[in-house]
Amino acid sequence: MYIPQTMKQKIANVFYDKTISLMTNETLVDSEGGVTYKGLQESDTFNGNVSFSNCKKIQEDYGLNYDINIAITTSTDVNININDIIKYENVIYNVTDVLRSDSHILIVAVKWQQ
Repeated sequence: MYIPQTMKQKIANVFYDKTISLMTNETLVDSEGGVTYKGLQESDTFNGNVSFSNCKKIQEDYGLNYDINIAITTSTDVNININDIIKYENVIYNVTDVLRSDSHILIVAVKWQQ
């Protein structure tokens, strides 16, 4: 189904009111081959609608056989992939599924275990 860009923008303006950080795991290699681990660094942010309360329903609806900790709906313009690391309210999550539809992206994730 075709969703006009104006409708997508209205949805974003009303619902996507939380800021989520996209994180990268930074390592540096010096000229002698030594590796320095810098840890997680924020590489980008995006806005979305965050939910913790309907995770069980999402698991059932999409047939996910693991417990999810966070569900985020966001714009189709966001570039996010499975295994990306995100942060919301100082909690780190690992993206387990990115489910695309005509009007939005549903991102599901579990708390990240380092």
